[in-house]
Amino acid sequence: MKIMSVRQWLIIVLAVWWGWPALAAAQPADVSLADYDRLLRAVHAAAQRGDLLDVQALAAELAAIKQVRMPDGQLAQVDQSWLTAALASGDPDLPAIAARLGALIDALAPPATVPAEAALRQWQAVYNEPPFNREGEGWFTRFLNWLFDLLDQLSPDLPDVPVPEGAGANPAAFTPVVWAILGIAAVLIVGLLVFWARGVRRTLRAPVKAPAGDGEDPVTYSEAQRLAAEARQAGDRRSAVRYLYLAALLWLDEQGLLRYERSLTNREHLHRLRSQPPVRDLLAPVVATFDAVWYGFQPIDDQAFARYEQQVAAVQSLTKSAGTAS
Repeated sequence: MKIMSVRQWLIIVLAVWWGWPALAAAQPADVSLADYDRLLRAVHAAAQRGDLLDVQALAAELAAIKQVRMPDGQLAQVDQSWLTAALASGDPDLPAIAARLGALIDALAPPATVPAEAALRQWQAVYNEPPFNREGEGWFTRFLNWLFDLLDQLSPDLPDVPVPEGAGANPAAFTPVVWAILGIAAVLIVGLLVFWARGVRRTLRAPVKAPAGDGEDPVTYSEAQRLAAEARQAGDRRSAVRYLYLAALLWLDEQGLLRYERSLTNREHLHRLRSQPPVRDLLAPVVATFDAVWYGFQPIDDQAFARYEQQVAAVQSLTKSAGTAS
């Protein structure tokens, strides 16, 4: 048996070393079904709110996925070339893109999630109110419901009224026509009264009360930080992410670096910081995480949340040091 020399071994090792990146690049990218679903929802949310920049950035990640690893371990081929082609046009149709992405999301198996206790309480409160539950209605409301239903059944259809021959010569021949016109007018009046009465009946129903605890957005940095801490302590990391994002914007507003307006989108707030690249670069990952968690419903674990808190703190630290230096 011939033993290979050191030179031959070296040639083989170098060939494998240089060829490995090409072999790795040739392999199609694959992700889990859960990651694929989260990315689809993030692109769908960005398309729904009309954020073209976010759609283009997330679509690039989506187009790189060629295979999806199913829960049973099998690989399913996916092709998102239609999204790349749709975004290549001069004026992409974001509503159409959102509709197609929504159809793709509906085609996937829904995740097995348990509704939050607060959501169940809210659903129960709505379901126990009219029109779903009429047990709490008084006798007068039930009488009106019965009366209006009876009027709906008794409202006759408009009959066809033939015009008699010779009506132009004999004025008496117009009598059936006049009666028909009066009958049509009466039916119209009854219909208007029924429509008005239905509106009155709706106003008599007990209104559905909003669940307690729904307040306005914070208006100061300290208030947003407090709400974020309360949400984090309650285990609601999604709301905590939102309050921390608002805290970053309110901090920049209080420092005079950015005017925070609720009517502006996240990308528009970033665009206003174009003259301050360091601040914009620190705020960009905060915006990306907020969009993914709040609009894309992507879960965030403790480690990712800790990194997100550090990113928000970095925005505050940079602007605070800049304000001290000035």
